[in-house]
Amino acid sequence: MKTKIKELNLLDASVFQQLFHWQLANTKRFRQVFTVVFVRSPESPDIKQVLLEQMRNSDLLFSFPTGEPDIILMANTGEEEADVFIDRLRKTESNRSYRVGVSVIEIRNGDTTLEEVLQTGNDAVHRALSLTGNTPYVKDRSFRQLERQCVRVSIIDEDPVVTMVIRKLVERVSIKQLDLDIRVFHDGQSFIESDWYQSSHMHVVIVNDILPRKNGLEVLYTLRTLPNTQKYHVFMMTKRKSEAEMIFAYENGVDEYITKPFNPNLFESQIKKVLNRIYYG
Repeated sequence: MKTKIKELNLLDASVFQQLFHWQLANTKRFRQVFTVVFVRSPESPDIKQVLLEQMRNSDLLFSFPTGEPDIILMANTGEEEADVFIDRLRKTESNRSYRVGVSVIEIRNGDTTLEEVLQTGNDAVHRALSLTGNTPYVKDRSFRQLERQCVRVSIIDEDPVVTMVIRKLVERVSIKQLDLDIRVFHDGQSFIESDWYQSSHMHVVIVNDILPRKNGLEVLYTLRTLPNTQKYHVFMMTKRKSEAEMIFAYENGVDEYITKPFNPNLFESQIKKVLNRIYYG
């Protein structure tokens, strides 16, 4: 029964392109990491059963024509899990008389192309077979560099001095490959009536709790009722220090609570932490 279940993970090479692009779309949209493993054994053109036995149930093996590497697709998985798979594969070394070369490619960049991955994986697996040792393998990290990303930042406060200070603090934060698009609003109503916050971008919202029109909690409620609420990271600024009010704000979706007057260095550190989390996941 286990063998039959595993055989469901064996797919023809003709469907690899479609599933690769589906996974790549998830990487671009949701920043999901996946790993592609190329496996080749010149002395034994068919090692699929060995691979199926050592793979996880969530992995897919694509059978390519004789002479080409077979490919394992590990969805939502970094190269560390590929290392574990190779360790399991190496333990089968004593039970077989042929060598197996492996190359591992972890993909984090949604702008990667199938052609680039196939070329790189094939070249790497050939390099692996030129190495000595049990089940030699090569890691190629060409596709781990994340693409540039734009994050929107909204600053909502009626005091122009406060918005100017916050803007300068945000602009000082520098994250590689991350562009910040900053806009200032002086009341909650103008923010809600704009289409600025309805884009697909990740969005940091820094909002005061007391505003002339539509207070901070009303802005928060509007954002948290949207379909993709996870793209918003909300900082609530307040002069209030009541524990009950802070708990209420957290329970209604505030991510960070900032009590005025705030420490600029601490605030800048909090912004940098959030932007790093957005970029690196």
